[in-house]
Amino acid sequence: MNQKRIYLYPFFILLSIFIIDKLVCIPQLREAGRRAYKSGQNVLIGLPKVWEEDKKKQSENTKVIVVAGTSRSDIFHEWENIPVNKNTYPFPTYFETRSSIKASEYFLFYLMTKSMIDSDFKPDVLFLEFSEEMLNENNIFSYKSKWQELMLHEDELIDIFPAFNFKFQREILIRLAFISYNYHFSPIQGISNLIKGKTANDDTYFIALASYLNKKRPFDPKFVGIEIDNFTPQEYKDRIIDYSESQKERLLPNYAFSETEYIFLKKIIQLAEEHNIPMVIWEPQVHPYYNQLRKSITGGNLFESLGPNLVSVNSKNIRLISLNKGNTNCKTFLDSSHVSPICVPEIADKLLQTAKEIPNYK
Repeated sequence: MNQKRIYLYPFFILLSIFIIDKLVCIPQLREAGRRAYKSGQNVLIGLPKVWEEDKKKQSENTKVIVVAGTSRSDIFHEWENIPVNKNTYPFPTYFETRSSIKASEYFLFYLMTKSMIDSDFKPDVLFLEFSEEMLNENNIFSYKSKWQELMLHEDELIDIFPAFNFKFQREILIRLAFISYNYHFSPIQGISNLIKGKTANDDTYFIALASYLNKKRPFDPKFVGIEIDNFTPQEYKDRIIDYSESQKERLLPNYAFSETEYIFLKKIIQLAEEHNIPMVIWEPQVHPYYNQLRKSITGGNLFESLGPNLVSVNSKNIRLISLNKGNTNCKTFLDSSHVSPICVPEIADKLLQTAKEIPNYK
């Protein structure tokens, strides 16, 4: 008799897993027992509150410009108030830089753009960064790492499914089939929090990765950087040569063009076209030493070669500009990969001048 019961154990285990998994579909239980959100998901959860703040600014007749990009775009965050050339843009202007997340690629920026649209927020213009490293399948900060940080809801999983390769599509199917797995659900934690009336994490605004983005950092002249011709031999070695090698190891290892990231870039562009969001896709300036190193790895000129396939010359919403063509007066660098924040007013002016070419830009 006892032996017959043993045969039933696997059945009871599977039944328990099935019941728990379906109970997790109850929102209150899910929020009580899920794993605390990791950094990437905190950004997505916090952003609707950011868009609400930006909508309020627009209602007060302030133009809101959203900056989406990596650490090369993050220099916008170093200015509490960016002085805008009134001849270029004569309106009160606010630059939303909490949408510029270091070490991020188009997968995350697509989800951020979706969040913006789902919140019924339309920026006056969107500055989207294009950097060749963002299209490296083996970049340590690609969608592969972001995927591990996120606990996306079912509709989001279904939305991104076609863009992923078979390996990640299989993972998505598992998450869709087993909700408790998707949310890393802990039954004991769930019961405990339900009794206490708590959730897994009551503070779902910006923590971890994006905590420092809540307030802009006023520009500090002490960290202005170094003029391109004024590096000492040691500074050149540290900031240009050695830093270029570190970028190569982290962002350009085993360079392979990422079809997945490229698809998400195209999906961002599609959203901008469908929702008439004025957008400037721009390539940030890097030091000539690093630019040549990067070209030797990627083949270079991806911005020019991909541009015609990404954006129609007749687009009413999108324009492109590269600042790597010697078309700026910026000659001051923090390191081989980043210009000084002192260049931001000129960069903003260049991008706004480009935005004026957009028919749907006001």
